[in-house]
Amino acid sequence: MLKLADYARVINKCSHCGYCQAACPVYLEDLLESHVARARLNLINAALIEKTIPVTPRVKEIINRCLLCTNCTRTCSSKVPCDEIITAARIELSKEAGAVDSLKKFVMRKVLNQRGLAGVLSKAGAVAQKINITSMEMPTLAAVPFDRQVSGTIEPRGERRARVAYFVGCGTNFLFPDTGNAVVKVLAYNGVEVVIPSGIVCCGIPALAEGDLESAQESVRINIEILAGLDVDAIVTDCTSCGMAFKTKVSKVFPDDDPMQEKIKPVSDKFWEATDFLAHLGLVAQPGELKGRYTYHEPCHRGWSPTVDDAPRRLLASIPGAELTEMEEPGRCCGAAGTFYLEHRELAEKIRSHKLKDIRETGAEKVVTQCPVCRFYLEIQLKDQKVVHPLGYLAGAYGL
Repeated sequence: MLKLADYARVINKCSHCGYCQAACPVYLEDLLESHVARARLNLINAALIEKTIPVTPRVKEIINRCLLCTNCTRTCSSKVPCDEIITAARIELSKEAGAVDSLKKFVMRKVLNQRGLAGVLSKAGAVAQKINITSMEMPTLAAVPFDRQVSGTIEPRGERRARVAYFVGCGTNFLFPDTGNAVVKVLAYNGVEVVIPSGIVCCGIPALAEGDLESAQESVRINIEILAGLDVDAIVTDCTSCGMAFKTKVSKVFPDDDPMQEKIKPVSDKFWEATDFLAHLGLVAQPGELKGRYTYHEPCHRGWSPTVDDAPRRLLASIPGAELTEMEEPGRCCGAAGTFYLEHRELAEKIRSHKLKDIRETGAEKVVTQCPVCRFYLEIQLKDQKVVHPLGYLAGAYGL
């Protein structure tokens, strides 16, 4: 479970190799050793576990000035779960939350765990404005969310090759329903029956990032109860963060002896990122010609599968006329990180600037990425390039 005291021993496994320093987007901008994972972990150990130093505003700032991109965890030579320890520290700090933090949790819970209730978004948005957690760069909500556009079971074209449940994340549901439509159509076009479960809520990652364990537990309970009862070969999601949640995080929001654990593992084992699933299954329908150049932004939350980062390349390589132009650093963070860009705007914009430069230098007309938050955060600054999900790009080649 994400209980800080349980990580006391693993923190000391850090060998100070420096790999996390080279991989940390925040350090590369701030150039402060205190913002490197190894320093954060030592600070967390001293302030929150051993309690040898006070929890000052600066301590809180250092713990919160982290994208939770998981780059440090993925590059750690000692296999220290840095992002989980920082998350556990935020959970610990949230126990002493003030009125503003409590109101932020209320907003998040209303938006993410009751997303099917009419008017919740507008009411939560009004509260958000009052407590100053909006910015000039807020995403525009879709006129009609995906879950009001498509529901039930979508039959496959031709012979059924697989039956999957589609976990629709909040980004796709509220911001980019075009991605949801593309996922459903492309899968069905390739012989996959798609079931869209009713009542699904947020995966829980945003709540964990804010240190709100209770909201994350609520999300996981709702989703697991729904998904555990489905007769499907796999569960797919178009969002790498949602996939990471179910593959590596949801089991850690409950104690090991919690009855939920028996239901979580079978669900977790079935999770795939949608392009990865389709790349493994293989295409049966040859895409049509779609001339143009595209580049691929690899989302940070891709480490839970060894093949998810390359799956879009494999799929889109089948499109006649489509040319992939790689960025110099396709896996470099864009700076969005959920709501991070709202609370650390100047830092996030600096991190994004490198990614924008890299994209523009490719000369590509389109950018493909699985993460809806990356898509939003890049798209608002890219005037000459359109950002789409890889299956949205493939849907275009199919004429769907």
